[in-house]
Amino acid sequence: MRSEASLQELLDPGDIEAAFEGVAVTSGQFSEVCVALCLDPARDFRFSNLRDTDFSRADLRGFDFRGADLRGGYGADVIFDGSTNFDGADLQGSCFATYYRELLLFRENPMAVRMYRTLLEGDPFEISGWLHERYRNRPERHSILKKADQETAAILCQKLLADDIDLTKRTDLFYFLRSITGSRTELHELMLSIFARQSENTSLIEKFTTIASSLHADDPDVRAFIVQLCTAKSPRVRLSAFKASANTGIFMQNFESMKGLFLRPENSGLRKQLILEAAIGLGRHHVAAVNRAALLDDVEGEDVLDLSELFEDAAGAQISAAIMHRLDAIEARLNPDASSKKKISTKSTLVSTAIINERQAEVLCSAPVLRTIFARDDPARSMAAKARLAARREREQKKAGQLARSTWSMRRSSGN
Repeated sequence: MRSEASLQELLDPGDIEAAFEGVAVTSGQFSEVCVALCLDPARDFRFSNLRDTDFSRADLRGFDFRGADLRGGYGADVIFDGSTNFDGADLQGSCFATYYRELLLFRENPMAVRMYRTLLEGDPFEISGWLHERYRNRPERHSILKKADQETAAILCQKLLADDIDLTKRTDLFYFLRSITGSRTELHELMLSIFARQSENTSLIEKFTTIASSLHADDPDVRAFIVQLCTAKSPRVRLSAFKASANTGIFMQNFESMKGLFLRPENSGLRKQLILEAAIGLGRHHVAAVNRAALLDDVEGEDVLDLSELFEDAAGAQISAAIMHRLDAIEARLNPDASSKKKISTKSTLVSTAIINERQAEVLCSAPVLRTIFARDDPARSMAAKARLAARREREQKKAGQLARSTWSMRRSSGN
């Protein structure tokens, strides 16, 4: 019989105060709270109310959640397996729901194990064919898989999506993401399950964000989940999620909030990485323009300007001085008799702050995610940079064409 007694009536006030003090010194993570309260995983969580709990980085092996309310439970890097008891628990909308459906299917239907092995070990193109036949209502040729009803087929596909490493099969499964789930809740549960159990598998999460955002960018659940991945623990996952959101319009649809996420301090390394990669792609002068030390080789991450610094006069003057110092040192070695005045006068226009700012703008126009922010926040400078880049590419293509024609003419003349 359920007791309506209050906590104060059941426990000594001193024990309650001690419990609150113990929890207060933890980070708030589920595992730390359990230890602080001296809770027994095998007994104290039966029929408990853990609705909307964040289980991030919790090892739930051996926990007994029998009859518990786990609705909305979520987290990253959550460990649970057959030793975790979910019997009778309410798992709706949680990261455990997809796993428990799989567990029940394999427990109750031995044929499902054989079907799953066929999917897991089968040729990727055969599996692709089965997916297209099953979910486009065409005659199915795979005898063992034809016996799977709609619910069984969906559960098998969901498990394959999380377990398999073949990109061809995974791409097709993502293509049928909506088809292999019976409801919006089930789709949400699948995504929570993948992230909870595979959050450290950055390769899988990266593929998920890239493929799912391209194929299902209009699905609000997928969009919301990709935005959530922008706050993931792994920098690689965050970068992949930001790139996917920028490439599919999700970033622009939620511009202010996404920009705020990207400009957080923990993402400074990502921003500098994108800036440096774009600069390297454009050439050595662009590397110098975003590099405080103005070195063109072995650029350290801390020497690369961050987004907020790129157009500051002080930063530009610092880069200009560093470039001048480097060029003076090079010229002094090559031409020790040249006067210092002559060296400065011949190079001053090459490293002016204005030129540096132009090159930095071109870098931003070429960098994923950053170009989205740049185009919205500074459209005039962004358009001018794009025009310069286009003109430079046109000149380079024209020059390459002229060189090819000249080479062809020389070979033709020598052949005659």
